[in-house]
Amino acid sequence: MSELLADGAKQIGIGLSVEQLDQLNKMLDVLQQWNQKHNLTSLRSRHDQEVYHILDSLSAYQYFIPYSVVLDIGTGAGFPGIPLAIIYPEKKFHLVESNGKKVAYLRHVIQQLGLDNVKLYNKRIELFSMPNDTVDVVTARALANPSEIMELTQHLQVAAYVLYVGPNCKIPPSASLEEVSVPHSTKEHFILSIVPNSSTE
Repeated sequence: MSELLADGAKQIGIGLSVEQLDQLNKMLDVLQQWNQKHNLTSLRSRHDQEVYHILDSLSAYQYFIPYSVVLDIGTGAGFPGIPLAIIYPEKKFHLVESNGKKVAYLRHVIQQLGLDNVKLYNKRIELFSMPNDTVDVVTARALANPSEIMELTQHLQVAAYVLYVGPNCKIPPSASLEEVSVPHSTKEHFILSIVPNSSTE
């Protein structure tokens, strides 16, 4: 078991259960196995994956508290969607990824971790439509600039966005940029939250 993960999550404000910690560690075990063949992430060391994938994903956990249905677009190797799905088993997570190799890996991870609250779609986001649920919030991590993401998802009638961004991203109207703390990280981490129809004119 990783002390760094448990300690880091605690610093963020999350008390991980033994089962949740086991799921997060198992996810990284699978990632490291698949990464040797398929180059799913440029981060190779376990330490970096724990800090810059898992803890980074969990750093915005409070932003998702009001929402029940989360759409993670361009999820890549499953971040932030899968770590968030582990700590929020009562919420539904829809993960969209167009890369076939990453989707095969994600399908395996979801099965290995027994995540009943995660659905996976091998599609481009502009061609994606929600089957039954209404999207409460869209999230993405370092995918594109926020305005592009909003444009790509406008057909989904999204109520809110929680985006993991860099410090120099262009901030669209009705958005707020806040720095979040990622334990053991040497970088700056920011969350851009957007509620498109919240501005009053």
